[in-house]
Amino acid sequence: MVVEVYPDNDVSAYSGAPRPAWARLLADVRAGTVDAIVGWHVDRLTRSPRELEDVIDLADKYGVELATVTGDVDLSTPTGRLVARMLGAAARHEAEHKAERQKRQRRQAAEAGRVAGGGHRPFGYEADRVTIVPEEAEIIRECVRRVLAMESLASIVRDLTQRGITTTAGNSFKVTSLRQLLCRARISGRREHTPRSNWETTRPIIGDIVADAVWPGIITADESDRVRAILTDPDRQTRQPGQRMNSYLLTGLLVCHCGARLVGRPRSGVPRYVCSNAPGYDSCGKTATNTARTDDHVRDLVIVALDSPEFIERLRSRQALGSEASDAVKDDELQLEALAQQWARKEITRREWMAARVVVEQRLERNRAAAARESRRHVLRGFVGTLQEMYQRWERMNVSQRRAVLSATLHSITVNPADPRKRWDPDRFVPEWIA
Repeated sequence: MVVEVYPDNDVSAYSGAPRPAWARLLADVRAGTVDAIVGWHVDRLTRSPRELEDVIDLADKYGVELATVTGDVDLSTPTGRLVARMLGAAARHEAEHKAERQKRQRRQAAEAGRVAGGGHRPFGYEADRVTIVPEEAEIIRECVRRVLAMESLASIVRDLTQRGITTTAGNSFKVTSLRQLLCRARISGRREHTPRSNWETTRPIIGDIVADAVWPGIITADESDRVRAILTDPDRQTRQPGQRMNSYLLTGLLVCHCGARLVGRPRSGVPRYVCSNAPGYDSCGKTATNTARTDDHVRDLVIVALDSPEFIERLRSRQALGSEASDAVKDDELQLEALAQQWARKEITRREWMAARVVVEQRLERNRAAAARESRRHVLRGFVGTLQEMYQRWERMNVSQRRAVLSATLHSITVNPADPRKRWDPDRFVPEWIA
């Protein structure tokens, strides 16, 4: 008598994804509710030798029998177990071979620049994934400009939510979804291939750019490269869910003379930057400065410095050197593509391809980080002007945009002990300039 049917529809037995019905079946066997399992074939039950061993263990412990449409498998005898294991190993081999073919097909489609993907249409394009939606394209361009101005993704997402702008699925944008959208090479009219190894549970945020796509780009390739470098920079600070939003402008830049970072902490309702004396911190806990006056003083230091032709020239010389990182990123991406083509033509073995790929990818990660640091200074292009213009632009900026200007000019600011004879001592602040 069939007690119950345990369907796991649309859940692969090979992928390793959770199979609720399979887990329930094993639990019922242990509870004594089920004493026999009937399936179409062994490979429909499992394509994992490890899971097959679980079934064999259940046969030993609970005497469960296994029957399939293609023939019974007697798990109580060594010969029956050998047959089951051979069928399971053959099924696993076929699944892995199929997965390898699919990977090659996806790679070939990417290198041809063809349209791929299912589900909801990509933001900025019609359902055919080729025709641009003008209104959404303009939103993408706006977000790109704001990221290049070093505005935080959280700030941009809050603005999009207030304006009622949603994803193509009708959901509000989140930091993760906006980051994925802006990091896609698709919006620059290029085809990207993002391979994922069997042991990886999530797909990398960016992949290898392998070809020009058959659809038009919304932004330029240079803009896309700069945005990708910024948003994948490992040094970029991100806020974790539930973490309090930091509204203190100079947090992370101010350093106490004892070497500890100053943190924002109000006293009697007045915001201050202080050297924390919390237990476990190696800090003096004796330095403090008024937030408003310190913010204004550092703003004046930076704007006056940017009004200096000598300082601007030093920044430009560093940018000229930094452009080498962007060229190196492109060279590494081309080398990865060439390696993949060599392997596809069987000029090198898979082991040689993997060994070379690891070296290139490690170098690519370092070069992307260097390119990201260079991209931070692009924010100054839209900020530098006359003294009056820079003060006016500063007033129109939000906190994250102001931080971007400071990060493009300063490494840190050391705060020395205050002169007790002065109510306000600007000489205690010692800036360490980037250039």
